[in-house]
Amino acid sequence: MATTLPDLSSKQLRAVQTVARYSSFIAASAELRMSQPGLSRVIRSVEEKLGFELFHRDTRNVTLTSAGAGFLPIIDRILCEFDVAAEALSSLRNETGGHVVVACPLSLANGLIAEIISNYRRQHPKVVIDIREALRGEVVNHIRSGVADFALASFMQSNDDLVVEELCETTYHIIVRKDHPFSALDRVSLSDLQDEPMISFPPTSVIRQIFDAAAAREGFRLNHLITVNTPQMIYELVERGEGISIQSGASIQCRSDDFFSARPIDPPRITSRLSTIYLRSRSLTPAARSFKHAIESHFRKVRRI
Repeated sequence: MATTLPDLSSKQLRAVQTVARYSSFIAASAELRMSQPGLSRVIRSVEEKLGFELFHRDTRNVTLTSAGAGFLPIIDRILCEFDVAAEALSSLRNETGGHVVVACPLSLANGLIAEIISNYRRQHPKVVIDIREALRGEVVNHIRSGVADFALASFMQSNDDLVVEELCETTYHIIVRKDHPFSALDRVSLSDLQDEPMISFPPTSVIRQIFDAAAAREGFRLNHLITVNTPQMIYELVERGEGISIQSGASIQCRSDDFFSARPIDPPRITSRLSTIYLRSRSLTPAARSFKHAIESHFRKVRRI
């Protein structure tokens, strides 16, 4: 590492970021509208200033070195903050425009968020909206790394770096095919799920963590037979009769009931709180503030999902 702070331009940082994204100088040069030799010179100049190589290069592949992999998140954070500041200045000149990035749990990235976006864009047609769908752990990382302006998440508490503002209560249901025995019940107890083949999100998901802990308190383990990353895949597998699943009320609201039934899990009655979260140290852009307000306005009418 150089003994003095390197003087790197945003152009140089974006060149590194783009080569890392594509793992290709050819693709990156097309994205940046630079010649490949010119891009190679930019990358070499960055490496010379830093004092270490960022990429391994051969005739076929371009991969990050260990030092490059460690430096890339810093570049992402710097460029994200730069872009946010530039967009904020642009929004001040034209309050009808702007760009907002929102991290959102997979279980919410459905018709519910689509409805909010549609209503918002009627009044703000020039605002660019970027929804980053992810599991909760990645949602929080998007906030802490500065990638997202704010996020939606459950089971969060305010701390030194994050502000958490509650929106509404979230309920959970079991979803089954209509020919499943549970479909004839008004509600399903947690103990009824023992030994049932479950189609679930990964262990890092909020739903999985909530119900794994609840089952452990009841003295058994849920049978997570199939693990997937998207609600769409869960519903498709339930439809095919491969198992049952636990989903939030938000996920269920925007699904057709032609092939499945949703039954509340009780006892125990398990809920969580859906909240907005954002960095305490980061000021929201005008576009981000207005979109956050639109989400809050929607949930003021909805006490529970």
